[in-house]
Amino acid sequence: MSKGVQGILFITSCVVLEALQAVFLGAIFQEVDSFLIGALVFGTVFVVTMGSTALFRPVQLRAARLALHTVVMLNLVVALTWSSYFFAVQMIEPAVVFTIFSGMIPLVTHLATKFGFLEGRTTLTKTAIFGNLLIILSIIALIVTTLSGLSGFVRGDWTVGLLGICLSLFSGALAAYIILYSVRLNGQGVGPLAQFGLRFFLYILLASFFVYLGFDAKDVELPTKELLTIYLIGLGVIGLPLYLFQKAVPLASAATIAAVTSLGPAIVFALQLMDARLTYAPATLAGLILYIIGALIAAYGVARSRPAPGHS
Repeated sequence: MSKGVQGILFITSCVVLEALQAVFLGAIFQEVDSFLIGALVFGTVFVVTMGSTALFRPVQLRAARLALHTVVMLNLVVALTWSSYFFAVQMIEPAVVFTIFSGMIPLVTHLATKFGFLEGRTTLTKTAIFGNLLIILSIIALIVTTLSGLSGFVRGDWTVGLLGICLSLFSGALAAYIILYSVRLNGQGVGPLAQFGLRFFLYILLASFFVYLGFDAKDVELPTKELLTIYLIGLGVIGLPLYLFQKAVPLASAATIAAVTSLGPAIVFALQLMDARLTYAPATLAGLILYIIGALIAAYGVARSRPAPGHS
């Protein structure tokens, strides 16, 4: 099997698992403390990756100490991103959350380059700009759909829908900075394995504290066996996609990765049809189609802006 095919398989698996993640978490967080699951899943990731790094790549831990400011900032944006995302999928339709979250990443990444984050710098062609405009229109359409009651799910009245929208926008915007800080750390000698664990330290502390306070506690108390099952599934749909994405990056082109990931919202929409909480919403589907078209056009435009191999 060629490296290109392997890359496509890795990124496709990542997108499918992320789609499962949005739908699964949206359903399960109606009954389970999101901070509890987050602390357990990311706690496991932290222990495994930090142990592996200490044993096999200790030099990266020394590099992380020298890049402490970047590590702290990465921890801060990760904690805020996952906390807000976990609340958003509880409040509104998972496909809407996932699409807004995904759409905000390239938009904010481009804006961040204007404020000193050269790690995300790229030349946008007219094609890419047009694609990004379609992404913005799709986000606006999904916001209107949610607030007007035409989406497949809102856990309450329009105020809950508005909060879910705000959290989706916020988490997606911060996710762009996760990528930027990760690229910066990589340039400072902290590789993917060390970063994978280090980024969750602050979230684990905060999530554990919020579990103690009962901040997101639910009325339903699940048996230990059922909670263990949820934890294991959560480990698969939250932790594994991040690993698969890291595997895909050196094997597939950026354009291929962007094209495959742009189909994520459609997969979420298809999967959520199996969730009894959610109803089929044509308005949501229309917004997703607009997003997918915009994302594909933007990816094509960005790919064209890069020089072909062998050219300066």
